[in-house]
Amino acid sequence: MPAGQDAEALYHLFADAEVMQGLGREPVSAVEEVRAMIDEDMIAGWRADGLGAFVLETLATDRQVIGQAGLMIFDRRDWTPSTWAKAGAHAQPELGWALARAHWGHGYATEAAAAIRDWAHERPDVDRLVSLISPANIRSQRVARRLGAEPTETVTPADSKRTAVVWRHQRIAGSGARPGHPLGASGRF
Repeated sequence: MPAGQDAEALYHLFADAEVMQGLGREPVSAVEEVRAMIDEDMIAGWRADGLGAFVLETLATDRQVIGQAGLMIFDRRDWTPSTWAKAGAHAQPELGWALARAHWGHGYATEAAAAIRDWAHERPDVDRLVSLISPANIRSQRVARRLGAEPTETVTPADSKRTAVVWRHQRIAGSGARPGHPLGASGRF
């Protein structure tokens, strides 16, 4: 689970206009905004729904935070972030990822998203898993294809008013998913 001390390390990710455009959001302008995102979005998801974002970091001796990936709940009625309780029968788990540009093209997003996808499919409350991807976000579309996801429909979330394509992830039989936490006990990749 992300923590407040991750705000400075994640700032470069969420302040990058190109990364945020791919996420359908505006870039942040201060570390305090990242702390608020961690508290209000990332940690709140874990508390409310038992799922949320993971901080991705390299395994090198001098570990570097390279991004985040995880699950969140959307309400299919207007495709806005929600919780299982608020969205009820309209709750839709969504797998998302974002990496700092310096780490694009190294397979990190695919590896992390695959581990989280497999973990999500082990959960009894996740029967359908999707990713919302901007039509202009070619890199994330490539990741989704490598994960075996297929585009299904185009939606316009009420909060962002930015068109997104819903990519549906298929369950992978015998994927080798490990029970428990997808990225190890620390919640870091």
